[in-house]
Amino acid sequence: MNADVVIAARGGPGAKSRLAGRLGPEQREALVEAMLGDMLTALAHAPAVHRIYVTTPTPRLARLAARAGAVVILEAAGGELNAAFDGARRRIAAVDPDATVVLLPGDLPQIEAGDLEACLAASDRRRLVVVPASADGGTGALVFRAGLALPLAFGPGSLGKHLAAARSLGLAAELVRTPSLGFDLDRPSDVDALLALPGHSRTMTLLQDWRAAA
Repeated sequence: MNADVVIAARGGPGAKSRLAGRLGPEQREALVEAMLGDMLTALAHAPAVHRIYVTTPTPRLARLAARAGAVVILEAAGGELNAAFDGARRRIAAVDPDATVVLLPGDLPQIEAGDLEACLAASDRRRLVVVPASADGGTGALVFRAGLALPLAFGPGSLGKHLAAARSLGLAAELVRTPSLGFDLDRPSDVDALLALPGHSRTMTLLQDWRAAA
C-alpha cells in the first residue's frame, strides 16, 4: 500500500517552548530543523511513501523541505496545527479521496521506515490507525483515507479524542504501538531519553554537541 505522508512542522525561535528552560531560542529553532531533516531522510527510505507533504508557517523549514523533495504547503503565520493537517488532507483528497494519508507531527526524530510500514499494513478504507504517543495521552501518528473528514485533535490528550472520533464515524480503530512514531521530543526528559540511545542522527548529534559544550 502506498501513502501520502503529511508532516506538520512549527519552527522559529518560539518553537518547542516546553524546552525553554533547557535550550535557548536559537537552539530550539535549530532542533526543530534537525528533527524535520531526520524525518525526511527516514521517509525517503520508506518504499510505501508515495509523496511527502510538509505544511509549515516557517520559511526556513519550508526551504529545508523543498530541498529534500517534499511538497511544501506554506501556511500563514500563527496557523493552528490541526487546521494545517486538515488543509493538507483536503488537498490530497481533492485529487484522490481514496488515497491513504499518514499525519505526523514534526517532532518525531526517531522515526523508522519499518514502523511506518507496520501502520500501513494495519490500515484499510474503513479503519483508523492510531499510534499512541509515549506521554501526555497524545497521538504520534494517524493513518486513514484522505476523503474522510476526521475531526483532528493533535496535542495532549488527543489519543482518546481520536478514538472517540473514529467511533462517531463508524470506523474501526486500530492501535499500533511503535517506539519511533510514539517518541515525540517535547520535554526535557525526552532530550535525556534520546541522548541515552545509540545513533548518529542530526538531532542526536546536535544535542550531543550542546551537552559537550555545556
